[in-house]
Amino acid sequence: MRVIDGVSLKILKELYWHQKMSSPEIAKIYHITPGYTRALLRKYGIRIRTKSEANRLLFKIVVPKKELREFYLKEKLSSPKIAKKFGCSPGLIRNRLREYKIPIRSIQEALPLSNTPKYPRHNFSGSLEEKAYLIGFRQGDLYARQARSRTIDVSMSSSKKAQHELFRNLFLQYGHIWQGWTKAPNEIWEITMHCYLNNTFKFLIEKKDLIEPWILKNVNHFAAFLAGYSDAEGSFCIYNGRDGVFNLRSQDKNILHQIRAKLIELGILCRPPQIARKKGTRDINGTISNGDIFGLWIYRKDALLKLIDLMNPYSKHADKRKRMEIVKNNVLERNKKYNNQPDRRFYKLYLEEGINI
Repeated sequence: MRVIDGVSLKILKELYWHQKMSSPEIAKIYHITPGYTRALLRKYGIRIRTKSEANRLLFKIVVPKKELREFYLKEKLSSPKIAKKFGCSPGLIRNRLREYKIPIRSIQEALPLSNTPKYPRHNFSGSLEEKAYLIGFRQGDLYARQARSRTIDVSMSSSKKAQHELFRNLFLQYGHIWQGWTKAPNEIWEITMHCYLNNTFKFLIEKKDLIEPWILKNVNHFAAFLAGYSDAEGSFCIYNGRDGVFNLRSQDKNILHQIRAKLIELGILCRPPQIARKKGTRDINGTISNGDIFGLWIYRKDALLKLIDLMNPYSKHADKRKRMEIVKNNVLERNKKYNNQPDRRFYKLYLEEGINI
């Protein structure tokens, strides 16, 4: 039998692993130091307990099977959270799960449970009109992505105060907003804003050149979509200091054609979208377009008034609402000045296209 300094391999193993004695307790029996006891364990090739195993013995940590199943399977707590309840390490909890033959979660199952947001998040309201507006706004100024398994990151960069206020009004009720300064490609400093939302906002991730049928079928949903899209890509202005006009400009050729078709159906006459700026050309800020930009313009007085009535309940951009009111007053003043004479603009072209005025 192997013996070192009066301590045999068999007895040391019996005391340390079977009787669960600690190094200091064994040291007292043989009148040696705890450090030398551990050195003997190493010489004999006896595995030394981990810190977690030693703490469990020291503090008499007990993890009942019934409680562990309750926490892990029913309450869906993670191993670190359960470990805090018992005052032990996550490794001990995982060992007990294996010992009790409780099925351990896969990585795909565990990640969503461990990804706890720092700030509270709230579910989307469920309003279809709000959803239509957000989808319209997403088509223009908003960027959305699946940042993590339970996190949708929506963001926007702008140098305009009204745009920042709009972003906050849209999302602050649903999640935490972060903002900071960034320099745009045209060397203009902008504020970039992010809001971290839960997965009830997944409908914002996909961006396609198409208006969904459920939006087109309902006038209120379409009006909300158009208001959101216009708050991002549209503008009301006074052309040549005289006539009010509305225009939408974007690379979404199909969406613009769908908008025009629906407006015609609602009696709001406008010409088909046309190329406003070709791919590769620069705008007034020096930004080069990576694709053709199409424009949709509305000039007719009756069409402008109907459009404003349609969008007014849903438009949320403070500056654009002011300009909308300016254009409306412009039309009303012109109607008064010219005794409400009907606008004959594009009359022949509409007739050629089979549109009744």
